Amino acid sequence: MMSIKRIALIISIITFFIFAIITTWIYSQLEGSLPLLEGKINVYGLTSEANIARDEQGISTITANNREDIAVATGFVHAQERFFQMDLFRKNSAGELASLFGSVALDYDKSHRLHNFRQRAIDIVKHLPDQERSLLTAYTKGVNAGLRALKSPPFEYLLLQQAPAQWREEDSILVIMSMYLDLQYGQGEREQSLAALYKMLEKDVFAFLNPSGSQWDAPIDNTEHNEEFSPPSLPISTWPNLSTIAKSSRPTSNIKTTKKYHPEEIPGSNNWVISGSISSTGSAIIANDMHLRLSVPNTWYRTSFSYPLNTQQIDITGLTLPGTPLMVTGSNGNIAWGFTNSYGDWSDVIILETNEDKTQYLTPQGYKPFTMQRHMIAVKGEKSKEYIVKETIWGPVINEKADGTLLAYRWVAHDRQAVNLYAQALEYTKTAKQALTIAAKSGIPQQNFVVGDSSGNIGWTIMGPIPQKSSSFGELPQSWANGNYTWKGYLAAENYPKVLNPEQQRIWTANSRVVGGEMYKYLGNGGYALGARSKQIKQRLFAKERFSEKDLLAIALDDEALFLKPWRDFIINSILNKENLEENSQLLEVSKILLADDTLTASIDSVAYRIVRNFRLQLRDNVFSHLEKHLTSTDKSFDLSTISHQLETPLWQLINVQPDNFIIPNQNWQQLFTNTLRQVVTKMTQNQPLSAATWGQQNTSNIRHPLSAGVPLIGNWLDMPKVPLSGDSYMPRVQGRSFGASQRMIVSPGHEKTGIMQVPTSQSGHPWSPYYQKGHKNWQEGLPSSFLPGETKYQLTLTNY
Repeated sequence: MMSIKRIALIISIITFFIFAIITTWIYSQLEGSLPLLEGKINVYGLTSEANIARDEQGISTITANNREDIAVATGFVHAQERFFQMDLFRKNSAGELASLFGSVALDYDKSHRLHNFRQRAIDIVKHLPDQERSLLTAYTKGVNAGLRALKSPPFEYLLLQQAPAQWREEDSILVIMSMYLDLQYGQGEREQSLAALYKMLEKDVFAFLNPSGSQWDAPIDNTEHNEEFSPPSLPISTWPNLSTIAKSSRPTSNIKTTKKYHPEEIPGSNNWVISGSISSTGSAIIANDMHLRLSVPNTWYRTSFSYPLNTQQIDITGLTLPGTPLMVTGSNGNIAWGFTNSYGDWSDVIILETNEDKTQYLTPQGYKPFTMQRHMIAVKGEKSKEYIVKETIWGPVINEKADGTLLAYRWVAHDRQAVNLYAQALEYTKTAKQALTIAAKSGIPQQNFVVGDSSGNIGWTIMGPIPQKSSSFGELPQSWANGNYTWKGYLAAENYPKVLNPEQQRIWTANSRVVGGEMYKYLGNGGYALGARSKQIKQRLFAKERFSEKDLLAIALDDEALFLKPWRDFIINSILNKENLEENSQLLEVSKILLADDTLTASIDSVAYRIVRNFRLQLRDNVFSHLEKHLTSTDKSFDLSTISHQLETPLWQLINVQPDNFIIPNQNWQQLFTNTLRQVVTKMTQNQPLSAATWGQQNTSNIRHPLSAGVPLIGNWLDMPKVPLSGDSYMPRVQGRSFGASQRMIVSPGHEKTGIMQVPTSQSGHPWSPYYQKGHKNWQEGLPSSFLPGETKYQLTLTNY
């Protein structure tokens, strides 16, 4: 018989070999999922040779003999570098994430299956013009060729134990539908919340909490002082509801509360453009930073296209969106353009009038039966789940209220006009005026489109379809049964609101209201951001008579808290009085910190900024907490975060007037202010002195790969380093822990060599890539990185069969 030692040795050797085999296989799979960087490869779909040159950061320059081959090569490189990201985009809007992640994503998928986006995407593809369809077909061939050329699937599929599915033409449409879901309300959440407010509160209270404007408005047409946008007066009624307060009240002086502040991060952006008459280059200069959730890899893929078109050579540099073939934003030497989310009114919630058993709903043509859409949702590791969606002639049923009322949703994203590839024409457009017309004909989620050209002209319009409505719908759900409310198609391009070469030589947008008057009537209000960023950008743009690219970068990185300075003064003047300072040593320290900080910036070492910022949010929560509790207990569709930006104006009026008819349980206004500041300080000084509680400590980056949370052992390997970040929501330098500028671009058409581009994370989502994380530090620290790709380090040639 073998000895125990010999048996143990044999087992150890076998175990070692098994471990070595598994390790070698995993290593080969990870290495095999890296993109091809050099050499030659045959690619189906090309009509001639294409070249992909990459610099040290992996920024690509794609050269080909025609635009379709550019699309093939773009699809190829996107698939090689970003296929998992593309897969998440398409599955997100199609409601198919449970096929990757299992039942944990089932409810999320159901919320998106409401929109039937896959079928809508197939329909859109069928109706694209031939030239756009040809571009999409070429891109799709490139994606599938790039996926096949990998020696092993992208590493994420190894972790998920899944196989990637091939790309289809409609998947590119689904990627853009994901942007609709990210940038707009998918189920009319804001409109439903306003309806709850309107139903439960007196009319004067509702008007007070839903102002159409504020002191922070900074539209480009100088309509900030128009009467229609003036904040309403304080309510006369006693509010919130007294009986509800009596039942649910608790002293807000409880400083042990752990309630989190309502988030103030909304998908948005800043952009501005100056004319050639005030620029250092003589051309216009445009600046753009798009604010999105930040993850690994970054949303955008940096590239340049170079190809002949008729008698001209097209050379364009900027950002592409993996999953789509177009340049999203950039410069072609003649024009440069950028976007901010528009927050116009692009959807409507409809109150349905139904028969008794709710099998039919009333339309202007009489009662109609609901259409039932049957969906089978694939769930990883389980049987597929059936899901039924009720459809109307206007859109899907999105909610059933407590009283049995059904709500439907009319949304631009449901129509063929929602997506097209017409924006490809921007690649060869030469003037700002021409670009405004192209923008008005393009199908994307509606954006503030800002453009400048090499002759110094500048302009603004809305890019994306604008619905024509039968009347002014307002912001509340309505019944469409009698025909008074309806959409009458889409606005013609020649009727789009636009501004070209304003006298002020400057244009700026930042998700707040951009225009008033007749132009505003086309846009409506879909939940504009507070205008604090717009106002600060405007102020900086009028502080000088001439600007360079670096001057505009300084504005993009501006973290001075102009918006919060009145709040700092309020704390000093209304709370830090002699009596409070004598009773509380912590408040004495607060006083010293605030009085010593005159500038108040969201810098990483600022304690004063963190105090003032958190005080404002905590006070807002304390002031409106009982109202919120009452509304959410009465109507589950109410979500305070959908209207949190508009609460700044009524909050500021309340705390300065301190009216007796506003009910604060168990305390007066002065007690509320003092208790709130104590709450903030108590939270900041848990296990540390107040002097150590800096803004950077709270605002530490947390930019993660989508899978890192589910695979803890490799999380640190995939995620970006955690570092303190300056900036916040109400200043040009928008920056949260995992939210902020997904890019910063400053470029003057015709002067791209002196342009600036900063992008977080890196070009690659693969941790073994030679350029993983390269460029991230420049974004993090605000260093002026080059707009154009650098010297070629890797060169890959794609050849046709």
